[in-house]
Amino acid sequence: MRTLKRKTRSDKFPLTLHTTGQYCKKIKGKMYYFGSDRKEALQRYLDKATYLHGHQENVQSKSKEDYMTLKQLCDMYLKYQYSKLQANELTASHHNEQIGSLNKLMAFLGQNIDINNISTLDLQNYKRRIQKSHVSVCRLNLHISIMKALFHWARKYDCTFQKINS
Repeated sequence: MRTLKRKTRSDKFPLTLHTTGQYCKKIKGKMYYFGSDRKEALQRYLDKATYLHGHQENVQSKSKEDYMTLKQLCDMYLKYQYSKLQANELTASHHNEQIGSLNKLMAFLGQNIDINNISTLDLQNYKRRIQKSHVSVCRLNLHISIMKALFHWARKYDCTFQKINS
């Protein structure tokens, strides 16, 4: 008598075909899409799996020129903020605070760091460092809100995976 072995979840293909026609996977509550070709989607997933599951040891398969550095992101954000300053939507003192805060962030993380490689742990360590150096809670909160606004702006305008053509 032949017994059929039932497939377990780990034996199956790790990606799910979404109704949009792309293969996807939900990781830590967020959906990630890897393309519509089954083989290419699996390869993309395997290339990024360690990183997406929270381990920073994975080296991205793309070349360094494909990703934006922290300095490039900060420069783009400050140009955007300068245009708001010119339109009287922002005060000069707040713009100067933004410049100072972002310079401190770049000094801590490094100007040439790939923004895709900045982890939550890096930002928490940075927050602890500025907590020790700032005496006022208001100044600390301002600094954190500027940093948060930078990353929200980057996500809104999809700067994370954008290639820079200078």
